Amino acid sequence: MKSKKEFIMNHKKIEANIEELIINGLEVVSDNFQIKNQNHKKLKELLLESFLLRSCAYWENFLEKEIILLVKLNPDTFKNYFNIQQNISLNENIIRAIIIGDKYRDWHDIQSLKSYFKKIINPNSNPFTELTNEQYSTVNFTYTLRNYLSHYSDYSRKILFSTYKKNYRYKKFIEPGSFLLKNKGKYFETLLHNFILISVTIRKKLGVPDGNNKIIK
Repeated sequence: MKSKKEFIMNHKKIEANIEELIINGLEVVSDNFQIKNQNHKKLKELLLESFLLRSCAYWENFLEKEIILLVKLNPDTFKNYFNIQQNISLNENIIRAIIIGDKYRDWHDIQSLKSYFKKIINPNSNPFTELTNEQYSTVNFTYTLRNYLSHYSDYSRKILFSTYKKNYRYKKFIEPGSFLLKNKGKYFETLLHNFILISVTIRKKLGVPDGNNKIIK
């Protein structure tokens, strides 16, 4: 890897942003966080929901940037897939235009896109094969919550309730905020921290420093 600066900045950005959300979220959950309102529990739930939505926005921004950097790192596989002459130079804007112009625009479901990533990212620098099933499933569940919060449709509610029943054996539907507030914010912390774990896994695969010039072993 000729230059790691862009990778370092991309990873440093999402890890710092997610860590800030976790700290703020756990502060909201704590007994020390008091809201002068008789519906303080509801307001806490709404705050946690907003933090989860923001974490997904950070994740999508990070992932789009990371994919472009990975293609730019070694563009041969990308060029072969899109029938681009090897002597043509690609910058980030061109790569972004080609990718966004393709049918794959929603990057959050990385598990279903693994086969596509193999077609556009050089196998020697493709970190998505290193992610665990647990990391993938946690992202998917986070987005199940996010989709319900974003749409409040009957379909998104049905999918969320089905996931509740499967993963937590819930017999009654609860709003995402109530779920995130449970166990002193344990679920909230776990879901958001997963984004950091994925960033660390990718950095380890690529040999990218953690922002303090320390290589993850």
